[in-house]
Amino acid sequence: MTKENSNKIDEGNTPKNWNKLNVDTTLIRRGVLIFIFISVISFAALFFYTNTGKIVEVWSEVNWYYLALGCVFIFNDLYLGGLRNHIFIREFVPGISIIASVKANLANIFLGAATPTQTGGGAAQIYIFHKYGVSLADNISNSLFNWISTLIFFPLSGALAIYILEDTIPDGLVLQLTHFGFRVFATLFIVVLIGLLAPNFLGSFISFIGRSLKYVFRNTGHKISLWGMKAATTLKDYQNRYRIFFRQKPHLFLYSFLLTIILYFNKYALAYILLLAFEVQADFWTVISIQAVLYLLLYFSPSPGGSGIAEISIGVLMASILHEEYLASFALLYRSFLVFVPAMMGAYVLLHQLKQEATA
Repeated sequence: MTKENSNKIDEGNTPKNWNKLNVDTTLIRRGVLIFIFISVISFAALFFYTNTGKIVEVWSEVNWYYLALGCVFIFNDLYLGGLRNHIFIREFVPGISIIASVKANLANIFLGAATPTQTGGGAAQIYIFHKYGVSLADNISNSLFNWISTLIFFPLSGALAIYILEDTIPDGLVLQLTHFGFRVFATLFIVVLIGLLAPNFLGSFISFIGRSLKYVFRNTGHKISLWGMKAATTLKDYQNRYRIFFRQKPHLFLYSFLLTIILYFNKYALAYILLLAFEVQADFWTVISIQAVLYLLLYFSPSPGGSGIAEISIGVLMASILHEEYLASFALLYRSFLVFVPAMMGAYVLLHQLKQEATA
């Protein structure tokens, strides 16, 4: 996209106080504490339920070569996550380093883990990119372009995984959450599609809801109606931006989708590597399919970072492969490699940036 087009779209969309962005660290600390508390309780329950008496025996048999190999998968995960952002960001800000994109990805992981349904992750990513000179409009465009790939990938991979697993997924909470994940992804995909193809229709629909609610909730309905009119204008801007970008750089959208596949396949394959670390033999595609279902139901988990739900789901879904004495240790390693360690790195990136801004 040319700088001229970018500036045209940015006009009127970047808030005047963007350079004075404030982040409430109190809310961050509260989210982190909730995440830690739920995770600790969940792991304690999982260890207790799955025979804690064999923990020493389980860990004494760990193959450390595969744990070291798992660290390579962590590196791949962080790099691929950063690269997926970088392919669009570098078009908006030529010369920006891949390091900036990796840092933004780390901040996303951290604040995503500290907020319900990962809502804070996107804000943290935007905040870090802003410090490298990326405008708000460019930030949102980058998130939107990559999110489209995510919305396409997850239902496809989840449907294929469920087909492979067939009757492996037990009835109950996990199955209900899986179906919930499908419904949410399908709904969001339709909303995004309407927003890109018919922004005026979506904005008018939101305004209609607001006008209808004014008869019941006068202030709330009025605000929703105004937001709908503003949403139509904003969506129209991003529709134009998407069309311009798609005409000039269509290959980047395919690249984004391919990187999304590789990124999540790396996450899924890590589970197989950790099974090998515990000297457990299992069918490769069964393991991959289980992880696809796991991520489908965790993506919109209401708890911070999927804490609690993740541990329970791992225990339920992996029970068909692992003996119960391995379940808690496997869950601890898997969550540590993909969430806990990256989140700690992201905490350093975000909090270090906030500290620099506070002392500037």
